Amino acid sequence: MLRLATVEDISELYMMLQVMHSETINGTSPIDSEKLTSAINNALHRGVVVVAEIDNKIAGSIGGMETSDWWSSEKYLADLFFFVYKEHRQSTIAVKLIKSFMEIGKKANMKMKLGHVYSGDGDRKDKFYERLGFVKAGSFYTEA
Repeated sequence: MLRLATVEDISELYMMLQVMHSETINGTSPIDSEKLTSAINNALHRGVVVVAEIDNKIAGSIGGMETSDWWSSEKYLADLFFFVYKEHRQSTIAVKLIKSFMEIGKKANMKMKLGHVYSGDGDRKDKFYERLGFVKAGSFYTEA
């Protein structure tokens, strides 16, 4: 079941995002609890957060905000996070979350920009986004 997240989900979203962080590649900055909590709260109140639930527990979520490129005033919907727990990755949850996010963007008359940063298996994730109609628009590099 998909639904919009509420403030009652903050703790569970926080725990989910800690798991997401634990699965990132080496060299990822440590979590700042206050900053992470603030980002979740901000997305809930000023952006959009969609959760997928199974047995009344969050199985995955996507959250994002309206923003613009630094050179333009044209708004778009960007993800802050997108994560599905390992035990649900063979399901359709990831596709449903992205399509729900896309529908929210379309209703707001905004294009979307999504990314995957600090995660392994980039080629597989690129193909996932491409199957959903997205095109790759660059790369992300970090100092070793």
